[in-house]
Formats: sequence, C-alpha cells, structure tokens
Amino acid sequence: MKLTKDDLNFIEEILKQKNKRITFEDLNYLKPAQIEYKFKKINYLLKITNRNTIKKRYSNYYLNYPEDLIFLKKEFEFFAFNKTQRMNIILEKLLRENTINIKEFEEFFGQSRSTLKKDIKFLKKILIENKLELIYKSRIGLLIEGKENDIRSFYLEYFLKNYEFFIEYFNCKKIDFLVFSLLKGKNSSFETSKILRVSLTIQSYRLKNKNLLTAIKDPFFSINIPNKYKLKYYNKFLEHITYGYNSYYEKISILNYLAGLCYIHNDLVIMKKKELFEENLDIFLENIGKEYQIELSKDEYIKKTLGSHLKSALFKMYNNIPILNPCSIEDLVDYTELIKKIKKEIKIFEKNFKVIFNKDEILFIFFHIKSSMLRIERDNLNKKNILLVCNLGIGATQILLDQLKKHFLINIVDSISYYQFKVLNLKNIDFIIHTVNGLQCKIPSLKVNPLLTHKDIQNLKKNNFLLN
Repeated sequence: MKLTKDDLNFIEEILKQKNKRITFEDLNYLKPAQIEYKFKKINYLLKITNRNTIKKRYSNYYLNYPEDLIFLKKEFEFFAFNKTQRMNIILEKLLRENTINIKEFEEFFGQSRSTLKKDIKFLKKILIENKLELIYKSRIGLLIEGKENDIRSFYLEYFLKNYEFFIEYFNCKKIDFLVFSLLKGKNSSFETSKILRVSLTIQSYRLKNKNLLTAIKDPFFSINIPNKYKLKYYNKFLEHITYGYNSYYEKISILNYLAGLCYIHNDLVIMKKKELFEENLDIFLENIGKEYQIELSKDEYIKKTLGSHLKSALFKMYNNIPILNPCSIEDLVDYTELIKKIKKEIKIFEKNFKVIFNKDEILFIFFHIKSSMLRIERDNLNKKNILLVCNLGIGATQILLDQLKKHFLINIVDSISYYQFKVLNLKNIDFIIHTVNGLQCKIPSLKVNPLLTHKDIQNLKKNNFLLN
C-alpha cells in the first residue's frame, strides 16, 4: 500500500493532539467519512507490522501508543503525487493505451476514490475547453472522444507544457533518430525539434491504437510535394506503425509540420489567397506607421521578412502547430504601447483568415516591426549631416570624434574650430555637436564634453541618435 503526503500530515496532526481521546472536532478540516477512512488505513498498517492499533469507541478514537505512529513515519515511504503529476500520468496512460480504468490508479496514487473523481472531473473540464469529451464505455473504460485532429492538438499542447515529464516517460530512440534525420541540414531550433518529437510520438501511439487521420482541410493553403521530399526514414517509420492502413494523411500532416516549423520548407506551401494577404500586409504596415509617424514601406526588408513570417504563422495556426516564443511580455515592458498597437492592427488578418494570434506570435511580429523601425531611423540618421564644432584644439577634437563614432551610428561630415564655424555656410548641415559655451545657431545643436560623459550619451539618445 502506498501512503500519500496527506497520510503523513494526518499522522502528524494526530500526534499533535494533547489528549489520548481524538474526536471529529479535533480534525474538523476533514469530513467524518474521510477521518474514518484514514484511521482504517493507519490501523491496517499497524496491524500488519504487529503494532497496537488505534481503538475506536462510539465516535471517538483513542491513541494509547503514540510511539507506534512514530514508527510508521520512520519505516514507511510517503508518496507525494500532486494534482499535476496525477494528471500527467493519467494522460500518458490514455495516450499509450487509449483507455483507462480509474480503479487501477487508486492504489498507485495512494488516493481515495473521491480525490480521483475530482481529478477526472478536472480532466473533463480541460477536454471540453478543447472540444473533446472523456466518456465511459462498458467493459472498455474511460477514453477521449472527438475529432482526431483535435485530440492530437490537445495532447501536443499539453505535453509541450509538461515537456520534462514527457521526455522521462516517452523515451523513444527511434523517434529521436527520426527527428534528427528530418531536420538534418536545416536551420532548426531546439523548440522545433521538441515540437516535432512530441508530435511524432503522439502520432505513433495514435496509429498504434488504430486512430487515423482521415482528412486534412485547409481553405487557404495547399502543400506541393516534389520528388525530392521522399522522406525515406519517415516512410519506413510509417510502414512500421500503420500496419497496412492508408497513411496518406499521416504523411501530409508531418509535411505540414516541416513546412510550418522550418523556413527552408516554405517552398512546399502554396497560398491560395495571395492577393488578399498582400493587401492586408500593406494596410497593417501603413496603420502601424501612422501611429509612430514612420513609413515602414521605406524599409526594403520588412515586407519580405514579415510577409514570409506571417505566411508561416498562418500556416501553423491552420495546422495546429504550436507557436512558442521564449520571450514574454514582461521582458518587453518598455514597448507595451507598440505591442498593444500590433494586437489591434493584426485583427485585419484575424478577420479575413479566421485565426487568432496568440501572445507568442504577437511578440514575434513585434521583433520584425521594431527592427524595421530601427533600420529606418538608422538610415535617416546616416543621411543627416552632422557638424562637429570644437574649441579645445586638435587633440580634444579627435578624442570627441572617436568617442562619437564608438558609441553612435552617425554621419559626421566635418569637424571644425569655433572660428571656422563663424564664417562657414551651414546650408547642408542638419545638426551640430559642439563644446562651445553659449554657441548660438538656428540649426539644432547640443553641447557635450570632449570625453563624452554618460550624461552626454543620454542627451544624444534623447535627440534620436542611435547607439552602435
């Protein structure tokens, strides 16, 4: 018999009592039926170890030999499966064997049936949120019912969140080798291999239990399969686990994963509504730009890079491929307003392509937009003509020039003395950086120390100079 941490806490609570007589009121955090169950369990253990049992008279229990309970604490191992661990184990068995019998978990978890019923009730709630049901079938047990795509998507999302548990309980060298062969030579991340490994493991067990994909519908994309994508190792893997069943849609589902996870496979994906996509992208960039008074269309890279990324993101969402971003909104608190603006403007894609962008994907889009803004700002600054005016001699001028180039992306057209400045034509100058007290000029200017102090650097940043 396995004892839980609850049993240990119960024993310790009994030992804390000042009187030998223990009433239900002394343990009022439990129901009377739960108290009786706990005492029966403890007495059983005391009996098989030849110790004195706890006597019951009417509704009271009498602890005459507390040293026997101390013996139990020392000699028995107390298992502490928490709710998450129990849920992991139940779902792992459901995936492996397709069905479960709740009775088999009572002794394994060392929990009462009422606790396990609460676990099952909680699992049912999670499944309903994912358009699935946990149903009971006579002589079979409990099993998950719903569309095969939805079942696999649920398992994938769940086990990605509990990946440490997954790699411990699903140690499959064949699948590890298959992931390696599929991603060999491709610019893939750890997250990519993790998603592929979990999805292949789920596919393997679903096929083993005769749960096959029978259709994959996509209103916006199609997959082009050229001869070069023969997927030699994967085909062998499929032959081994499908037992002669039609595996066409199983192969398409994995090609979808490869196309969605690896940019190198974007040539596999054909977008059916390209014109609508391009129109939405133009409106999205224009609206973001208006808010920040910047023309994002000036950046030659943004439409290409963000366009490619958004196509991949839409494709992932249609095929239930998880989008994971190691960054969080908390990491980017300084950019909250821009992130909110992206959330608002991305609704044009959500409306026309019937998807919802999660926070991970919003942050990926933020990186594209912010990098575009920085490129445009840098290009604008590089086009600005900056004049350096120094009245402290050639040595100080050279130090200041070196410091400015070291810290900033800057286009300094010339460095001159204060006397030259008085007679110079400033027609093509956009900004002046100088060391002169009381310098008067209609052109925007800023006085700095020739050694360029921290305060100077902050002031230049406020004037929109970009750091190197």
